[in-house]
Amino acid sequence: MRQIIIVAAAALAAAVVACAGAIAFIKLDPGESHDAGRVAQSHSSAPPQSHSSAPARSGTPGHREAPRSTVTVTEPRTERAPAPQVPDQGDADANFLSLIAAEGIKAPDDWAIKAGHATCGEDYDTAYRYLTDGGLYGYHVQTFLDDWTITHGGC
Repeated sequence: MRQIIIVAAAALAAAVVACAGAIAFIKLDPGESHDAGRVAQSHSSAPPQSHSSAPARSGTPGHREAPRSTVTVTEPRTERAPAPQVPDQGDADANFLSLIAAEGIKAPDDWAIKAGHATCGEDYDTAYRYLTDGGLYGYHVQTFLDDWTITHGGC
């Protein structure tokens, strides 16, 4: 049984090698132009030798030149983007009041601003109790907190 496995493994290895050779033969079809040899010679220390007395094929129809690599060097940026402008508190409060109104939250302006300051930085349960005790619906609490954070850039 062991001999059969060894023979099968050897046959599989031979099949893989044969397929690889066939693929290499197809890829390196002698009917096409290959620049690999010329490139290798141009980088060796030996002087290049002409392999053919035929004229260069670059002008002949059907000849494809190998694509040339392009190297782009990007210079590091030295300038910095300007720091974002922090709106004054009056604009932030007005934006906050507009956002909560657009979300359907109805509250007196002065209470909403006071509640925003009072709940900012608090854990959710504390903020939830404060806001719902003040008359906000429970399903509006997260929106209220998010809108405050968005318009005031945090606390």
